[in-house]
Amino acid sequence: MPLTISEDLKAQLSLLTTQNASVLQEFCRLANQYYRQEINPRIYNSASNKLGVQPSQVEDAVRALVFLLIHCTKAKASKLEVEELATSLNFTKDAVMVLADAYTNNEGDIKEYMKSMGVQVPHYNNLEWRFDILAGSRALHHIAEPLITLQLLLDHSSGIQQKNKEDGSGGKCEKILLQTDPNNLVHMTNVLEEALQEARTHHSRRVQQYLK
Repeated sequence: MPLTISEDLKAQLSLLTTQNASVLQEFCRLANQYYRQEINPRIYNSASNKLGVQPSQVEDAVRALVFLLIHCTKAKASKLEVEELATSLNFTKDAVMVLADAYTNNEGDIKEYMKSMGVQVPHYNNLEWRFDILAGSRALHHIAEPLITLQLLLDHSSGIQQKNKEDGSGGKCEKILLQTDPNNLVHMTNVLEEALQEARTHHSRRVQQYLK
C-alpha cells in the first residue's frame, strides 16, 4: 500500500515543493539539527530573508519535513516508497533524491528523536558499593550489624544526548546514595528480578512498543 499523508501536512510542505534540490538539502540539514535539538531559532530568520517568506513559514516547513520523515520511519518505508511519496507531492526529480537520501542517511537520528518524544525514564550508568560492619558502640558493646552503602549513578540523557555525551559534548547524571542491610538488599534484588521478568512478558513488550 503506497504511503499517504494528510492534506494539512501537504499544505505545510508546499513551501518546500516549490524549491530546488539545493534549498531542500538545506532544509534537510535543519531537520537533522532539529532531531539533535541543536537548531538555533535565528536560522529561521536568515532562511526567511533568503526565500522572501516569514520566519514562521520556515519553521513550519522544517517541522513538516520532520513529521514527514517520522511518518516514513514509523511506516518502515523503503527508499523507493519515500521516492514515490515525494514524487506524488510534486517535488522535482533531484529534490526527490535529496529527500530519499535524507531519510536513509538519518534514520538512526529520526528513531532516537522518536524515542525522546516518548516517556522519559533515567537509565542505569554505574553502581559503587561499600560493605561496613558496626562492631559496637558506647551503648551496645557486643553487636555485629552489617551495612551496605550504595552509590547509584543514573543517566537522565535521551538517546541523542547520550550519543553527544560519548562524543564529549556533555550529559546529565544523578548520584543517589543508599544504605541498607543484607536482608533488605536481598528483598530489593528479588523485587527487581520480578520486575525484569514482568518486562519480558508479551503484554509488557506490547506496551513498550506502543510507547515507542
